[in-house]
Amino acid sequence: MKLSFVRRLNWMLTGVVSVLMLVSLAVQTTHFNSLFRPLIEPELARKAEVVGAYVVAQIDRAIDLGIAVDKLVGMDELLADTLAANPDVKYIGLEIGGRLTAYAGVDGARSGERLTAEAAPEADRPSFIDTVLPLESDGVTVARLHVGMGAGFVQSALNEVVYDLGSVLIVAILLNVEILLLVVGSSVAAPLRRVSAVIRRVGEGHLGVRVDLRNRDEVGELARAIDWALDSVRHRADLSGTEPVMAKIGMMQRVVELRFAIFIFSLAEELTRTFLSVYIKSLFEPVPGLTMEMVIGAPIALFMLLWAVSQPIAGSVSERRGRRAVFLAGALMSFAGLVGSGLATDLVQLIAARCLTAIGYASVFISAQGFVIDATDPKQRAQAVAMYAGGILSAGVCGPAIGGVIAGQLGFRTTFLISAGLALLAAFMAWRVLPRVQVPKERLGRGLRFADAMLCLRNPRFVGLAVFSAVPAKLGLTALLFFLLPLALDDQGVSQSWIGRVLLLYWLLMIFVSPMAAKLSDRSGQRAAFLVAGGLLAAAAAYVLSLPGSLATALGGVATLGIAHALLNAPQLAMLADVCEKERAALGETTVIGMFRLIERLGSVVAPFLAGLFLAHYGYAGALRGIGIVLALCVAVQLVLGMAFRPPPADLPQRTPA
Repeated sequence: MKLSFVRRLNWMLTGVVSVLMLVSLAVQTTHFNSLFRPLIEPELARKAEVVGAYVVAQIDRAIDLGIAVDKLVGMDELLADTLAANPDVKYIGLEIGGRLTAYAGVDGARSGERLTAEAAPEADRPSFIDTVLPLESDGVTVARLHVGMGAGFVQSALNEVVYDLGSVLIVAILLNVEILLLVVGSSVAAPLRRVSAVIRRVGEGHLGVRVDLRNRDEVGELARAIDWALDSVRHRADLSGTEPVMAKIGMMQRVVELRFAIFIFSLAEELTRTFLSVYIKSLFEPVPGLTMEMVIGAPIALFMLLWAVSQPIAGSVSERRGRRAVFLAGALMSFAGLVGSGLATDLVQLIAARCLTAIGYASVFISAQGFVIDATDPKQRAQAVAMYAGGILSAGVCGPAIGGVIAGQLGFRTTFLISAGLALLAAFMAWRVLPRVQVPKERLGRGLRFADAMLCLRNPRFVGLAVFSAVPAKLGLTALLFFLLPLALDDQGVSQSWIGRVLLLYWLLMIFVSPMAAKLSDRSGQRAAFLVAGGLLAAAAAYVLSLPGSLATALGGVATLGIAHALLNAPQLAMLADVCEKERAALGETTVIGMFRLIERLGSVVAPFLAGLFLAHYGYAGALRGIGIVLALCVAVQLVLGMAFRPPPADLPQRTPA
């Protein structure tokens, strides 16, 4: 049953709420100047008075000793020292008889011996806010001290508020989408699917089925009417084969509810993306034989390694112990690891906490994915997996933006504790959603074995796709976006809020470009071309990020990287299905994908160490270019081994020699 009405309802509600939020943001932005500028500018004037009072006190002391103001020496040095101690002050000038006799600060505020900034407040858009403090001798004003604050500071502060509201708006829209999917999916879509399934079973002659809904809305009324009609003819009912079908329909509703739990859980880790490498740097302690950059990369690399290794192990445990138990255990481990990360006082404690978090994350994601596969029919599995992955992708958009704001306002440690609270909330939601019963053994697949790995690794097309396309993609993502870029921007004085906004752009482009790239890839059938194009764009993104220019180049590089990985995302899995037909037939699709993901994660493991090595020897620009060169070399290998990516040709009758 295609519930197009439900999809239209989701889009309609999302559109209405988004428009209302945009109008609200536009109205607030319009009134910011009139509301907040009168409050901020007096504070700047008071700051200027405090700074100027210090200089005036020094000059008054000399005047009390009988020294004329125009005879004072060392004034330029005094003003320069005062300016250095107050970097938000743009200039300080001493005016005697209408001309400047001493000055320190920006050149744009004066012209020769005349202070041009003094008249700026009357301009439409003043560059400086000039505060004048008189110097008196015997009741007569003998000089004036000018202290100038940048008027752009006010607009910059207001712009920061607008940018933060814009980030919150994006997060709110995506959160609204997640909530609508949960509410509409569980209250409308899932009950209608249940009604549809019951009607189909009745059409097949199984009159013993019941919708059995307790909803108190129109859908519930419809379900009770159908149950009443079926009960009236129950003497003709055939009760065979009804329970498994209805149980499957009930599980589909749980998948919808599980998506929101996965969204909340993923959000817990994504909140720390913007500052994790900076936080590790703050706990750095020298390690003999290792550079600072390699030590900083160790917690990130170990996190990725344990995540990769723990997934197949956690998957096997979830098959024996049940998805629910492994999910809850993983969420509790992540909670403990995030709390430990926030309370860590040295790098050893942080590494131990991050390792615990990695095992927890691997357990949660593999058990949730296993539940989605268990709960859905093969015909609905792609849609269910897409819904599950959509929650993770939405968290990738919301997390860096809101995490950067929280870290900038409350600090790194508090953000970790908030993340821990989200992990605990996800555990509670999963406890409510996931069934208590263990998954039947006959529906379980076996875990990865050494023989399975060797079967995949003997396929050169599988190895070529995994090693030279999937691994470089994770290498570029971790090295560029999670490791080098936050460190480089923090070194340039960029705030954590802005770092979060920069990372937000990557996930937004992934959300919008990935579906288009997948559709074009399916229509053209040129999977390898998309992989090459995505790899080249990723290498170009690394080069753009290495250029000077701070935020402008960072935004351009992140946008390029987002488009590159969007081009790679869907074609990789489609290519995997093309080149591993025999392996999929022998091992099953889940096992082949699990092996592919395990190798793919090696790129995330190597990335921090490789980036740290480049950073120690070549600086930020050199490290970014070095990663770009590695990505470009992988594309070159793809081109050289292009035939390895293509599926084997169909068997054709061979011509026998004459």
